Amino acid sequence: MHPDITPATWQLWCLALLALAMLIAVEADTRERRIPNVLVLLMLGAGVTLNVLGPDNGRAGLFSHFPGALGLSGAVLGAAIGLLAFLPLYGLRAMGAGDVKLMAAVGSFVGPMEALNLALSILVMGGVLAVARMLWSGKSRLVLSNVRLALGSLGRGAAPGFDPATQSADRMPYALAFASGLALYSYWRLTGGAAFIGY
Repeated sequence: MHPDITPATWQLWCLALLALAMLIAVEADTRERRIPNVLVLLMLGAGVTLNVLGPDNGRAGLFSHFPGALGLSGAVLGAAIGLLAFLPLYGLRAMGAGDVKLMAAVGSFVGPMEALNLALSILVMGGVLAVARMLWSGKSRLVLSNVRLALGSLGRGAAPGFDPATQSADRMPYALAFASGLALYSYWRLTGGAAFIGY
């Protein structure tokens, strides 16, 4: 049984909760260099609950002109796709576990296809912010040296010559990329822009 809530109100609640979660994630990642597990769990719970109890409306999703909840399967699949999208970067030690789990939590709000689109948007914003930070801090030579070491170690079967956990020039709180990527993608979709990846 679905509560009596309009699609527009449901969409507003989802976006407001995502915005609040991003603010908390940015603050925690900036201050402690980690994203709290409790935040991720609360987001996952909220994303699934809102997609189960929200208005069906053809299961159009959060960014549709006629928004509607995705149901349990859509929310769970969105979380799984969000997790899988960033898991390879965690395996390469280029991203922290908290970032991967945060992407899964965001996926529970938006569903599988939008999770892929958001992951792409977040990665692009992460690159833009990393370049801006590199130029601002004056560490471009060290960063380029680290990139060369990391890429050089990929082709060899031996142990990698670069350890991002210990040889990083500087670590950007990646929650900033999440917040800016989510904000820009949401604006793009809600103003009529098409999804980057469709089905």
